[in-house]
Amino acid sequence: MRSFLLSTTIKRNIQMPKWTIILLWAVCVSARTQRNIMDHPNWHLVNDDICGLSMSQRIIGGMNARLGQYPWVVRLGYAFVNKNGEYLEKNVTFGCGGTLINKDYVVTASHCLVDSPKDFYLVRIRLGELNVMSNPDCENGYCAPKYVDIEPSEIILHETYNKPTFRHDVAVIRLSQSVSFNEYIRPICLPETGNLDVSLVGQQAEVAGWGVVDIESGRSSSVLQAVKLPIVPTVLCQRIFDHIPIDDVLQLCVGGQIGKDSCRGDSGGPLMRVDSFGGPYKYYLFGIVSFGTARCGASTSPAVYTNVARYLPWILDHVSP
Repeated sequence: MRSFLLSTTIKRNIQMPKWTIILLWAVCVSARTQRNIMDHPNWHLVNDDICGLSMSQRIIGGMNARLGQYPWVVRLGYAFVNKNGEYLEKNVTFGCGGTLINKDYVVTASHCLVDSPKDFYLVRIRLGELNVMSNPDCENGYCAPKYVDIEPSEIILHETYNKPTFRHDVAVIRLSQSVSFNEYIRPICLPETGNLDVSLVGQQAEVAGWGVVDIESGRSSSVLQAVKLPIVPTVLCQRIFDHIPIDDVLQLCVGGQIGKDSCRGDSGGPLMRVDSFGGPYKYYLFGIVSFGTARCGASTSPAVYTNVARYLPWILDHVSP
Protein backbone atom coordinates (compact mmCIF):
# COMPACT_ATOMS: atom_id res chain seq x y z
CA MET A 1 0.00 0.00 0.00
CA ARG A 2 1.36 3.41 -0.95
CA SER A 3 0.39 6.46 1.09
CA PHE A 4 -0.53 9.64 -0.71
CA LEU A 5 -1.55 12.76 1.23
CA LEU A 6 -4.87 14.42 0.41
CA SER A 7 -5.27 18.13 0.75
CA THR A 8 -7.66 20.18 -1.36
CA THR A 9 -10.74 20.15 -3.58
CA ILE A 10 -11.60 21.20 -7.12
CA LYS A 11 -14.75 21.26 -9.26
CA ARG A 12 -16.37 18.15 -7.79
CA ASN A 13 -16.80 18.03 -4.04
CA ILE A 14 -13.98 15.53 -3.58
CA GLN A 15 -10.55 15.60 -2.02
CA MET A 16 -7.38 15.59 -4.04
CA PRO A 17 -3.81 14.29 -3.48
CA LYS A 18 -0.97 16.16 -1.77
CA TRP A 19 -0.25 18.30 -4.79
CA THR A 20 -2.30 21.44 -5.00
CA ILE A 21 -4.36 22.28 -8.05
CA ILE A 22 -3.71 25.95 -8.66
CA LEU A 23 -6.08 28.02 -10.71
CA LEU A 24 -4.22 31.28 -11.16
CA TRP A 25 -6.47 33.83 -12.78
CA ALA A 26 -4.33 35.48 -15.40
CA VAL A 27 -4.64 36.35 -19.05
CA CYS A 28 -2.93 33.74 -21.23
CA VAL A 29 -2.69 35.39 -24.60
CA SER A 30 -1.65 38.98 -24.04
CA ALA A 31 0.50 41.63 -25.58
CA ARG A 32 3.51 39.80 -24.15
CA THR A 33 2.85 36.95 -26.54
CA GLN A 34 4.11 39.10 -29.38
CA ARG A 35 7.41 40.11 -27.84
CA ASN A 36 10.53 37.99 -27.83
CA ILE A 37 9.80 35.18 -25.43
CA MET A 38 13.47 35.04 -24.48
CA ASP A 39 12.96 38.32 -22.60
CA HIS A 40 10.73 36.54 -20.10
CA PRO A 41 12.33 36.57 -16.61
CA ASN A 42 11.90 32.79 -16.31
CA TRP A 43 13.41 31.95 -19.69
CA HIS A 44 16.68 30.99 -17.99
CA LEU A 45 14.85 28.07 -16.35
CA VAL A 46 14.39 26.33 -19.71
CA ASN A 47 16.41 25.66 -22.88
CA ASP A 48 19.74 24.73 -21.36
CA ASP A 49 22.60 23.36 -23.46
CA ILE A 50 21.29 19.79 -23.48
CA CYS A 51 17.62 20.44 -24.24
CA GLY A 52 16.22 18.88 -27.38
CA LEU A 53 19.19 16.60 -28.04
CA SER A 54 18.25 13.10 -29.20
CA MET A 55 20.66 10.26 -28.59
CA SER A 56 19.17 8.12 -31.37
CA GLN A 57 20.60 8.02 -34.88
CA ARG A 58 17.59 8.41 -36.40
CA ILE A 59 0.83 5.88 -32.48
CA ILE A 60 -1.20 4.72 -35.24
CA GLY A 61 0.91 3.93 -38.21
CA GLY A 62 3.98 4.82 -36.20
CA MET A 63 7.25 3.01 -35.73
CA ASN A 64 9.04 1.93 -32.59
CA ALA A 65 11.12 4.74 -31.18
CA ARG A 66 14.81 4.07 -30.65
CA LEU A 67 16.50 4.01 -27.27
CA GLY A 68 17.16 7.63 -26.29
CA GLN A 69 15.32 9.09 -29.28
CA TYR A 70 12.78 11.10 -27.25
CA PRO A 71 14.26 11.39 -23.74
CA TRP A 72 11.76 14.11 -22.75
CA VAL A 73 8.59 12.03 -23.27
CA VAL A 74 7.07 10.93 -19.94
CA ARG A 75 4.16 8.75 -18.86
CA LEU A 76 1.51 9.81 -16.36
CA GLY A 77 0.40 7.18 -13.84
CA TYR A 78 -2.95 7.24 -12.05
CA ALA A 79 -4.52 5.31 -9.19
CA PHE A 80 -7.65 5.23 -7.05
CA VAL A 81 -6.72 6.88 -3.77
CA ASN A 82 -8.79 6.21 -0.64
CA LYS A 83 -9.78 8.79 1.97
CA ASN A 84 -6.61 8.02 3.93
CA GLY A 85 -4.45 8.89 0.96
CA GLU A 86 -3.51 5.26 0.21
CA TYR A 87 -3.34 3.37 -3.04
CA LEU A 88 -1.91 0.08 -4.23
CA GLU A 89 1.29 0.20 -6.27
CA LYS A 90 0.06 -2.67 -8.43
CA ASN A 91 -3.05 -0.67 -9.36
CA VAL A 92 -1.24 2.30 -10.91
CA THR A 93 -2.48 2.77 -14.47
CA PHE A 94 -0.54 4.76 -17.03
CA GLY A 95 -2.62 6.84 -19.40
CA CYS A 96 -1.64 10.24 -20.74
CA GLY A 97 1.79 11.46 -21.75
CA GLY A 98 3.72 14.63 -21.05
CA THR A 99 6.93 16.44 -21.91
CA LEU A 100 9.83 17.30 -19.62
CA ILE A 101 10.83 20.97 -20.09
CA ASN A 102 13.43 21.28 -17.31
CA LYS A 103 14.63 19.43 -14.22
CA ASP A 104 11.46 20.26 -12.27
CA TYR A 105 8.55 20.60 -14.69
CA VAL A 106 6.46 18.61 -17.16
CA VAL A 107 3.99 20.09 -19.65
CA THR A 108 0.82 18.14 -20.50
CA ALA A 109 -2.87 18.65 -21.34
CA SER A 110 -5.34 19.93 -18.74
CA HIS A 111 -7.88 17.29 -19.72
CA CYS A 112 -5.43 14.61 -18.55
CA LEU A 113 -5.71 15.98 -15.03
CA VAL A 114 -9.37 16.88 -14.51
CA ASP A 115 -11.45 14.56 -16.70
CA SER A 116 -11.09 11.50 -14.45
CA PRO A 117 -13.41 9.32 -12.35
CA LYS A 118 -13.94 10.16 -8.72
CA ASP A 119 -10.94 9.43 -6.47
CA PHE A 120 -8.73 8.64 -9.49
CA TYR A 121 -5.64 10.81 -9.33
CA LEU A 122 -2.27 11.40 -10.90
CA VAL A 123 0.19 9.78 -8.51
CA ARG A 124 3.43 9.54 -10.49
CA ILE A 125 5.40 10.63 -13.51
CA ARG A 126 7.61 8.01 -15.17
CA LEU A 127 10.74 9.20 -16.99
CA GLY A 128 13.27 7.35 -19.11
CA GLU A 129 11.03 4.53 -20.34
CA LEU A 130 10.93 3.05 -23.85
CA ASN A 131 9.42 -0.43 -23.50
CA VAL A 132 6.87 -0.91 -20.74
CA MET A 133 7.67 -4.63 -20.65
CA SER A 134 11.31 -4.19 -19.69
CA ASN A 135 13.30 -2.33 -17.06
CA PRO A 136 15.95 -1.44 -17.96
CA ASP A 137 15.45 -1.01 -21.70
CA CYS A 138 18.10 -2.49 -23.94
CA GLU A 139 18.92 -2.16 -27.63
CA ASN A 140 21.72 -3.70 -29.70
CA GLY A 141 23.38 -5.05 -26.59
CA TYR A 142 23.36 -1.74 -24.74
CA CYS A 143 21.08 -0.99 -21.79
CA ALA A 144 19.88 2.36 -20.49
CA PRO A 145 19.50 3.04 -16.76
CA LYS A 146 16.23 1.95 -15.17
CA TYR A 147 13.28 4.29 -15.52
CA VAL A 148 12.61 6.84 -12.78
CA ASP A 149 9.26 7.36 -11.03
CA ILE A 150 8.61 10.72 -9.36
CA GLU A 151 5.46 11.93 -7.64
CA PRO A 152 3.85 15.26 -8.61
CA SER A 153 4.11 17.98 -6.01
CA GLU A 154 2.01 20.63 -7.72
CA ILE A 155 -0.35 20.74 -10.68
CA ILE A 156 -1.17 23.98 -12.44
CA LEU A 157 -4.14 23.88 -14.77
CA HIS A 158 -4.84 26.63 -17.25
CA GLU A 159 -7.38 28.77 -15.44
CA THR A 160 -9.79 28.89 -18.39
CA TYR A 161 -9.52 25.32 -19.65
CA ASN A 162 -12.89 24.45 -21.10
CA LYS A 163 -13.82 20.79 -21.46
CA PRO A 164 -16.63 21.04 -24.05
CA THR A 165 -14.30 22.85 -26.46
CA PHE A 166 -10.93 21.68 -25.10
CA ARG A 167 -9.82 25.31 -25.35
CA HIS A 168 -6.66 26.16 -23.35
CA ASP A 169 -5.83 22.46 -22.98
CA VAL A 170 -2.47 22.94 -21.29
CA ALA A 171 -1.13 22.27 -17.81
CA VAL A 172 2.17 22.26 -15.93
CA ILE A 173 3.22 19.66 -13.36
CA ARG A 174 5.95 20.33 -10.84
CA LEU A 175 7.87 17.23 -9.80
CA SER A 176 8.38 16.42 -6.12
CA GLN A 177 12.13 16.19 -6.75
CA SER A 178 14.46 17.50 -9.42
CA VAL A 179 15.44 15.15 -12.25
CA SER A 180 19.03 14.06 -12.75
CA PHE A 181 19.63 14.19 -16.49
CA ASN A 182 21.30 11.50 -18.54
CA GLU A 183 21.17 10.44 -22.19
CA TYR A 184 17.71 8.94 -21.66
CA ILE A 185 16.14 11.59 -19.45
CA ARG A 186 16.51 15.17 -20.59
CA PRO A 187 14.24 18.12 -21.46
CA ILE A 188 12.95 19.28 -24.81
CA CYS A 189 13.49 22.87 -25.94
CA LEU A 190 10.74 25.48 -26.10
CA PRO A 191 10.41 27.56 -29.30
CA GLU A 192 12.73 30.56 -29.28
CA THR A 193 10.55 32.91 -31.22
CA GLY A 194 9.24 36.44 -30.96
CA ASN A 195 7.27 36.23 -34.19
CA LEU A 196 4.37 33.95 -33.45
CA ASP A 197 2.51 34.90 -36.60
CA VAL A 198 4.71 32.63 -38.72
CA SER A 199 2.47 29.78 -39.89
CA LEU A 200 3.49 26.16 -39.38
CA VAL A 201 1.02 24.93 -41.99
CA GLY A 202 2.73 22.64 -44.45
CA GLN A 203 5.49 21.70 -42.02
CA GLN A 204 6.09 18.15 -40.80
CA ALA A 205 6.09 17.35 -37.09
CA GLU A 206 6.56 14.25 -34.94
CA VAL A 207 4.27 12.78 -32.30
CA ALA A 208 5.30 10.14 -29.77
CA GLY A 209 3.36 8.11 -27.24
CA TRP A 210 2.29 4.71 -25.91
CA GLY A 211 -1.37 5.12 -26.88
CA VAL A 212 -3.74 2.86 -28.79
CA VAL A 213 -2.19 1.25 -31.87
CA ASP A 214 -5.12 -1.03 -32.80
CA ILE A 215 -8.54 0.61 -32.90
CA GLU A 216 -10.52 -2.63 -33.13
CA SER A 217 -8.97 -4.22 -30.05
CA GLY A 218 -8.10 -1.01 -28.17
CA ARG A 219 -4.60 -2.37 -27.66
CA SER A 220 -1.97 0.13 -26.56
CA SER A 221 1.66 -0.11 -27.54
CA SER A 222 4.22 -1.56 -25.16
CA VAL A 223 6.98 0.36 -26.96
CA LEU A 224 7.05 4.13 -27.45
CA GLN A 225 5.72 4.88 -30.92
CA ALA A 226 6.58 7.83 -33.15
CA VAL A 227 4.98 9.10 -36.34
CA LYS A 228 5.55 12.08 -38.64
CA LEU A 229 2.45 14.11 -39.50
CA PRO A 230 1.78 17.29 -41.49
CA ILE A 231 0.48 20.48 -39.90
CA VAL A 232 -2.58 21.47 -41.94
CA PRO A 233 -4.97 24.47 -42.04
CA THR A 234 -7.26 24.64 -38.99
CA VAL A 235 -10.27 24.94 -41.30
CA LEU A 236 -9.87 21.20 -41.97
CA CYS A 237 -10.32 20.45 -38.28
CA GLN A 238 -13.25 22.84 -38.06
CA ARG A 239 -15.05 20.90 -40.79
CA ILE A 240 -14.57 17.64 -38.90
CA PHE A 241 -15.38 18.98 -35.42
CA ASP A 242 -18.16 21.33 -36.51
CA HIS A 243 -19.71 21.29 -33.01
CA ILE A 244 -16.46 22.55 -31.44
CA PRO A 245 -15.05 25.96 -32.40
CA ILE A 246 -11.39 25.56 -33.40
CA ASP A 247 -9.15 28.55 -32.74
CA ASP A 248 -6.62 29.05 -35.54
CA VAL A 249 -4.29 30.89 -33.15
CA LEU A 250 -4.43 28.78 -29.98
CA GLN A 251 -4.73 25.38 -31.64
CA LEU A 252 -3.02 23.42 -34.39
CA CYS A 253 -4.62 21.01 -36.85
CA VAL A 254 -2.36 18.04 -37.51
CA GLY A 255 -2.50 14.84 -39.56
CA GLY A 256 -5.21 13.71 -41.93
CA GLN A 257 -3.43 10.66 -43.30
CA ILE A 258 -5.13 7.27 -43.16
CA GLY A 259 -3.25 4.92 -40.88
CA LYS A 260 -1.25 7.65 -39.12
CA ASP A 261 -2.53 9.51 -36.07
CA SER A 262 -2.22 10.08 -32.35
CA CYS A 263 -4.83 8.21 -30.32
CA ARG A 264 -6.21 7.43 -26.86
CA GLY A 265 -3.38 7.31 -24.37
CA ASP A 266 -1.27 9.76 -26.38
CA SER A 267 -3.09 12.78 -24.92
CA GLY A 268 -0.85 15.35 -23.30
CA GLY A 269 2.16 14.13 -25.26
CA PRO A 270 4.38 16.25 -27.49
CA LEU A 271 4.12 17.46 -31.06
CA MET A 272 7.79 18.06 -31.94
CA ARG A 273 9.83 19.59 -34.71
CA VAL A 274 13.56 19.85 -35.30
CA ASP A 275 14.60 23.47 -35.70
CA SER A 276 17.68 25.62 -35.19
CA PHE A 277 16.45 29.15 -34.38
CA GLY A 278 19.88 30.33 -35.48
CA GLY A 279 21.79 27.73 -33.46
CA PRO A 280 22.32 23.97 -33.56
CA TYR A 281 19.42 21.80 -34.67
CA LYS A 282 17.40 20.44 -31.76
CA TYR A 283 13.93 19.16 -30.97
CA TYR A 284 11.39 21.81 -29.95
CA LEU A 285 7.94 21.41 -28.41
CA PHE A 286 5.34 22.98 -30.72
CA GLY A 287 2.12 21.24 -29.67
CA ILE A 288 0.31 19.13 -27.09
CA VAL A 289 -1.96 16.26 -28.12
CA SER A 290 -5.49 17.43 -27.28
CA PHE A 291 -8.31 15.62 -29.10
CA GLY A 292 -9.35 13.89 -32.32
CA THR A 293 -11.86 11.45 -33.75
CA ALA A 294 -12.78 8.28 -31.85
CA ARG A 295 -11.48 6.04 -34.65
CA CYS A 296 -7.97 7.44 -34.81
CA GLY A 297 -6.20 6.98 -38.11
CA ALA A 298 -9.20 5.30 -39.75
CA SER A 299 -9.93 8.25 -42.05
CA THR A 300 -8.40 11.45 -43.37
CA SER A 301 -9.60 13.34 -40.29
CA PRO A 302 -6.82 15.39 -38.65
CA ALA A 303 -6.57 15.93 -34.90
CA VAL A 304 -6.37 19.05 -32.73
CA TYR A 305 -3.30 20.04 -30.72
CA THR A 306 -2.68 22.91 -28.31
CA ASN A 307 -0.35 25.46 -29.93
CA VAL A 308 2.52 25.67 -27.44
CA ALA A 309 4.02 28.80 -28.98
CA ARG A 310 0.92 30.76 -27.98
CA TYR A 311 1.14 29.52 -24.40
CA LEU A 312 4.82 30.17 -23.79
CA PRO A 313 4.20 33.22 -21.57
CA TRP A 314 1.67 31.23 -19.54
CA ILE A 315 4.03 28.27 -19.17
CA LEU A 316 6.95 30.47 -18.13
CA ASP A 317 4.73 32.40 -15.71
CA HIS A 318 4.02 29.16 -13.89
CA VAL A 319 7.48 27.70 -13.46
CA SER A 320 9.90 28.66 -10.73
CA PRO A 321 13.38 27.66 -9.54
